[in-house]
Order: sequence, then structure tokens, then C-alpha cells
Amino acid sequence: MIRRANSGFTLIEMLVVIVIGLIIIFLVYQTMQSSLAVSNDIKEKISDIQRTNFFLETFSSRLLSAISNSEKGNFTPGEITFELVEHKIRKTITYSTEINEKGKYDLVVKEKDVFLNTEYSYPAIVDLDSVEFSFFDGESWQSTWDKEDFPKGIGISIERKNSKLFFPVMVNLQPAQQL
Repeated sequence: MIRRANSGFTLIEMLVVIVIGLIIIFLVYQTMQSSLAVSNDIKEKISDIQRTNFFLETFSSRLLSAISNSEKGNFTPGEITFELVEHKIRKTITYSTEINEKGKYDLVVKEKDVFLNTEYSYPAIVDLDSVEFSFFDGESWQSTWDKEDFPKGIGISIERKNSKLFFPVMVNLQPAQQL
């Protein structure tokens, strides 16, 4: 009878296979973790961009609906207030900047129904590095507005995470007496 050598795996071979398998599993796990982190960062950035775009669309449409009423207007680098008619309701809108608990700026919107005297506010964009309004007089952009009339344009400068944005809106006022 011919005797064959044992055809099984040795303990050393099994340990090598297990170590190689663990290394592969670890590498796959690290790759998945990195992919998830990048994916979450991208989702957060897209969400910030969408919120900012929604705010800017609303901001510009409201400025375009502003009515000329100089006694209700207030224009400073940190806050603007004006009246408008939105969905047949006359409102006073205030956009202001507030410092939050993180030391960042929040852009807050305050809405007041002129006739019902109801008011509410909400943060439009949060955790900004800086936010400032500027005003167009027909020739140049000003950081302050001390004139009686409504600016011909209002711009908002937003800075977040080393990204800067300037969004100007040219204003075409509705006469107050047509409301």
C-alpha cells in the first residue's frame, strides 16, 4: 500500500489566510467609512446651497414686491425693514443678523402682518461667518443708507467657510397708494 502525505492545511497556512482576510476586510471597511464621510459632506454642502438659493429667491421676490413707504423702511448693514404686499396681505419684513451661541451669524426673518398685528420670526440661514447688506443709490453700492427714499438696489453679502457670495437685487417699487 502506498501512503499519501496528509493533504490538509497547516496551522501556519490557516493563520496567514486569516490575517490576509482581516487585512482585506479592514481595508474595505476603511474605504466604506471614507466614502460615507465624503457623501455626508457633499449632502451637507448641497443642503446649504439649496437653503441659500431658496432664501435668495424669496429675498429677491420680496424686495421686488416692496412698496414705497419711507416711514417703515430701515436700512443698515445688519438689518433691513420694508413693507410689501404678499398674497394680498400687507406685511412688514425685517431681515436681521444675530450672533448665535457658536459665535457665528444667523440671518433671521421677522414677518409682521400690518392689519392683524401678528408677528413671527425664523432663522433663514444659520452659522454664517459674516452677513451684511449694502445699498445701491443708482451709481454705486453703499454700506450705509441714510437717505429718505428707498434704495434702488439692495445687496446681501454672505460668507461661510471661506466662500463669499454677493447677491444684488435691483428694486422697482410699487406705489403705496395703489394698494
